[in-house]
Amino acid sequence: MDSINNSIHNQTKPEPVDALVKISLSKTKLEAILLIEPPKHGGLEADYQSIKAALDKANVTYGINQKLLETLAKKPEYNRHILIAKGTSPVKGIDGSYKLLFDTSKAFKPVIKEDGSVDFQNLGKVKNVEKGQVLCEIEHPIEGTDGMTVTGQKITHVPGKAVPSLLGKNTAYNEDQTAIYATANGQVDFTRGKIDVNETLYISNNVDNSTGNIKAIGNIVINGTILPGFKVEAAGNIEVKESVSSVTIKAGGNIVLRRGAITSSICCDGDLTSHFIENCNVFVRGDIKSSYIMNSNIKCGNNIQTIGSISKIVGGCYMAGGNIESRIIGSIAGVQTFMEIGTDPETIDRQHELLKELPELEKKLESLKSLISLLQQYEAAGRLTLDKKEMLRDATFSYRKISNIVSSGKKELAEITESIKSKGYGRIISRDTIYPGTIVKIGNRQMKVEEALLNKSLYYTEEGICIGFA
Repeated sequence: MDSINNSIHNQTKPEPVDALVKISLSKTKLEAILLIEPPKHGGLEADYQSIKAALDKANVTYGINQKLLETLAKKPEYNRHILIAKGTSPVKGIDGSYKLLFDTSKAFKPVIKEDGSVDFQNLGKVKNVEKGQVLCEIEHPIEGTDGMTVTGQKITHVPGKAVPSLLGKNTAYNEDQTAIYATANGQVDFTRGKIDVNETLYISNNVDNSTGNIKAIGNIVINGTILPGFKVEAAGNIEVKESVSSVTIKAGGNIVLRRGAITSSICCDGDLTSHFIENCNVFVRGDIKSSYIMNSNIKCGNNIQTIGSISKIVGGCYMAGGNIESRIIGSIAGVQTFMEIGTDPETIDRQHELLKELPELEKKLESLKSLISLLQQYEAAGRLTLDKKEMLRDATFSYRKISNIVSSGKKELAEITESIKSKGYGRIISRDTIYPGTIVKIGNRQMKVEEALLNKSLYYTEEGICIGFA
């Protein structure tokens, strides 16, 4: 009977089942999850070897939490999902960036003056930059880092994107390509992702209310005209295709007026070429060439020449450092036309300034000298009050200061006079007629033309102004 009972008991007793260790991986393989199912019927507990074996079977080799593994090996936690290994996510690189250091706005606003009025002629349309000026700062991309799965596979990072090339005309990178600078003077523009520095500014139509006054650091070409009252300035050359009236034009280089100018102010450090010049104030350091010039005030550092079939100078005042040459000078009506040659107008102007200023300063010195003498007499007699002492001190200081100015002025005047004497004088040349009413000054000599001179030239001698053949 006992043997039968034992047999039945053995048949119904379950087999022992050891603890079951399971490892599952996330979709990205950046996490390994541990799940331990408890032992059954007296089976073995999970231990270090069984957990490690499960990790090896799942190919988990990276990011294992070793401390947690050892803790679980000693005291397993059953039926819990536990993060046992963690990979490293890749770090995306940071894209490069740039910062433009000039205004890219296309909206032009009139200037508000201090008194609150609006200046519609100054719109700030032209954005001038100088050679060497930094136009853009660039941040290079920052490198990212690769990641690693728990199975030891590298995850390649996404690199940061570099700034695409922004180089346009007349621009360059610095040595480490962290900045872009201008390689020429001009007007900066940012179009279609490129930084351009244009040495020549092109105005497709007129300079008017839509453009405002123009001031450029390079050259300017105007396909139309300049409306009355507007001003155009350039450090380089200026060319205007149509005639202008009542405008101001100033250039550091040459000026070319294809159709001419009326009642305008024109100034340039180079040469002026204009089809005609009427009732204008002109200062040119180089040469002037025109078909005809009428009733204008002109100062020219070199030569004034009228060309072509008209070729005449009528009315006005003309100063030239070189020659004045025209087919017709003056008019049959006897319009007064004054011409002075042989010295740079700026030098002549300075000579005139000194000749005017020095006598006035010497007169002040005489007055101060008398005042100082009187105050010194009071001082010697012991009658000089405190306010008179201060007056004496101020008068003495002013006397010394003005004396120095007079001394240096006289020296400068002597140098100018000597320079004028030593320099060869030019000629006034007419290949047709110099009419009466023309006044000519060469050096310190002056003459008035009393009768028409045909095909003649006027030049300087010690005896006076001589008349020769053209």
